[in-house]
Amino acid sequence: MPQDRKLIADGSGLRVERVRSHATAPQWSPVYRAPSRRLVLPGSGAARLRCAGSDLLIDTLTAFRVGQDLAYQLRPELPDERDSVVVSEAPGAGVAQELAQAWLLPPAALYRLRLHWLALQAGGAQAQATAQVLGQALHSAVALASGVQQARPVLRARSFLLSQAGGRATLQEVADAACSSPFHLARSFRRALGLGLHQYRQRLRLATALAWLEEGERDLADLAHELGFCSQSHFGEVFRRELGLSPARARVALARATAGI
Repeated sequence: MPQDRKLIADGSGLRVERVRSHATAPQWSPVYRAPSRRLVLPGSGAARLRCAGSDLLIDTLTAFRVGQDLAYQLRPELPDERDSVVVSEAPGAGVAQELAQAWLLPPAALYRLRLHWLALQAGGAQAQATAQVLGQALHSAVALASGVQQARPVLRARSFLLSQAGGRATLQEVADAACSSPFHLARSFRRALGLGLHQYRQRLRLATALAWLEEGERDLADLAHELGFCSQSHFGEVFRRELGLSPARARVALARATAGI
C-alpha cells in the first residue's frame, strides 16, 4: 500500500509514526516483516490483516501488535485512505515470531490516544509518556483472541456496518448482510467482541466523530446527522456517556493539543 509516514517521536526505546495509507484497489499487500515489534493504533479507515492463518478486520476501534520478523499482509477494507499510528520498539526488545495480538479500544481510550499523538506532534508532550499512555489504553480495551479465525458472519456484519457509516440499518438488515439469523449473529457478535452489535455500531460512530472533531468540524448538528444519530442531543448524550465530556469540549481539547497548548 502506498504510504506517507511522519515521525512524531523517537525516544525511550519507542519510535512513533503517523502513517497515512492511500486509497488503493482491494488487494493484498506484499508480505511485510516488521524489523521490530510494533503496535498499530487506529485512526480512520479499515483494513483486513492476514497473519499466521488468521484473518482479522482492523477497523477504527482495533489496535494490533505484531512481533519482530512475523510475516503479515494487509488489504484495504474500504475505498478510502487509512490513517493510523505505528509505535515500534527497539529491535530485539520484544518476542520474535509471537502471534499477532489485537484489542478493541473504547472511545475514551481513542480520545486520550489522539490527544497524546497531537501533543507529541506539536511538542506539547514528552515521548517518555507514550508507554504509560499505551498501557492505560490497552488496559481498558477488550483483548481479541489471537491466532483464531473470527466467525464469518461477524466479519461480514462488521464490514457491512463500516460501509454504512451513518446508516440506520436494522438488526435484520445487518443479519441479512452477514448471511445469518439475527439471534445467531447477536450471540456470535458478543462472544467474539465482548459487546453487543448496537454498542459496537455506536462506538464506530464515536470513533468517526473523534476523527472529524480533530479536523475542526464545527457544525455538531450536521455531524450528528451524518453519523446516523436521531438528533444532536442524542449524539451528545452517547458521546458524554462513553467519553465523559461533550463533543464541543472534546473539539476544544483536540484543537489545544494540536496547537501544543
